[in-house]
Formats: sequence, structure tokens, C-alpha cells
Amino acid sequence: MLRRNSQQSTRFANSQQSLNTHHVSRFRFWRVGTLPLTIIALVAFNAFAYLAWFPKPPAKPDATWMRILDEGEFRVGIDPSFPPFESEDGMGNLRGLDIALAEEMARVWSEQNNTEVKVHFVYNGFDGLYDALLAGQYDVIISALPYDPKKTQDVRYTLAYFDGGPRLIVRASDATTKTYADLEGKRIGVELGSSGDSFARRWQRRLKYNVSMFNTPNDALRALTLGQVDAVFTDIIAFTDFARASNEVKIVGDPLVNELTVMAVRKDTPDLFAQINAVLIAMKQDGRLERLQNEWLVK
Repeated sequence: MLRRNSQQSTRFANSQQSLNTHHVSRFRFWRVGTLPLTIIALVAFNAFAYLAWFPKPPAKPDATWMRILDEGEFRVGIDPSFPPFESEDGMGNLRGLDIALAEEMARVWSEQNNTEVKVHFVYNGFDGLYDALLAGQYDVIISALPYDPKKTQDVRYTLAYFDGGPRLIVRASDATTKTYADLEGKRIGVELGSSGDSFARRWQRRLKYNVSMFNTPNDALRALTLGQVDAVFTDIIAFTDFARASNEVKIVGDPLVNELTVMAVRKDTPDLFAQINAVLIAMKQDGRLERLQNEWLVK
């Protein structure tokens, strides 16, 4: 009996030793594995605290905008062969909506910054405008530039300052046509290859348009006044040019398709981008933009 009790005591002692050894081993393992986690947590906490509580360093100044203010020169790339947006009289005198817009921006910046800013126009062919901008030959393109989503990887586009999309033109005596949908089965005149041509083709099957193509918008509008077509899809500039000599046609509604005219700057000029948009917004709000459009595109 005594021997049996001794054996049980020995087994119990061995069992406890094994258990303690196992716990110590687990404890040691837990302690060793926790240290790296604690260090990582502290580093993460410090990084979060630095980002959350410490002030961020000021953004890097826009070198182009700073140069415009320092040197007082706003360099604008244009192709001066596209009236009424921009043209030259052969003696170096520029005129047009884009010229007036650039001059207005320089005037506003001069007043706001108490320093004279002048516009320096840099001539370039239209096809090379983007390359010259990216090469730093000027600060912005203001040259009847259409918005092109394929170019947004390279440049920033400003807010639009004109919509050159095709309009619905009818005879002045037409009191029934309110939209292009009212022209189902009617005769439509368009300039071959124009945006109005594309719009008419898009709806030709559904609305059963009888589309007539002309070489110029003037030819299409003349056909409208002669009763050869019932409506014309063309832009407001062509309409305005024709309407100067004829009051027999009128515009109905908004543009059939938006074709936005914008300015373009390099992506590393965020301050200049913001300054241009600020002037455009102010001009839209107080009517200056509409007055310039009427002066150069409508009248």
C-alpha cells in the first residue's frame, strides 16, 4: 500500500512538472512573439499621430504661376487663323474672343496682385499646340480648343467658356417646331461632315429624317429660306453669320450636342489652373463672359 502511494505521488509530481514546463514554454513563446507586434503597433501609432496631429508641410509652389506674377508675363499659345476666336490682320494686331479673354484675365490678376501682368501671345499651328505647351513654350492654350478626353492624361482642361454644338435652326415663321423630335419625317439640311451631320445621321432611322447634305452651312441655311428643307442643324457661329443678312431663320432650344471650348494648362500648374477657373466663374456670374461672346461670336 505504501509503495502504491509512493508511485502515485511520483506520477503526480511528474505530471505537474510536465504541465509547468509546458506552460513556461508557452509563456516564453508568447513573450517572444509579442515583442515584434508591440513594436509594430507603436510605430503605426506614432505614424498615425504624426499624420493626424502635426501640421502638413506647405504644398510646393506652382512655379509657373509664381513666374507670371514675378515677371508680369502671361504666355498664351494660339493659332491665329480661326476667326472669330482669334485672327491677325497681317500687321501683328490680334482680335477675337480668345484674345479678349486672355487680356481680361491679365487685367484681373494685375488688380488682384498689385502688379502689372501682360499677355504675350505665342503663335503655333493648331496641330502643335499641345506639344509646345508640354515643352514649356507657353503657359496655356487659349485657341478655340475643343475638349478632348484623350488628352486629359497630359493636360488639365479649364471650365468651358463656349458651347459650339450644333443648334436646331428653322424658318422664323415656324411656330410648331420645339425640338428635333418634332421633325419626324421632315427634311433636314446639314453641312457634310459636320457635327450637325453626325447628329442627323444618328436619329435618321428612328425619326425618318430626309437628310440633305450641303458643302457649307450657308448653303444649308439658304435652302431653308427657299423652302427646300424644313430645318438645319448647324452651329451658332454659322447661324449668326447668315442671320446678319437674313432675318428669315431662328434658333430653337439649346445645343443638340455639347461641344465644349476650353483652355488647357500643364498638370504641374495647379495654381494657374485655379486662377483661370476663378476668373471664368466670376465672368459667368457677372455677365462679362456673355458680353464678350455676344461681341465676338453673335453680333
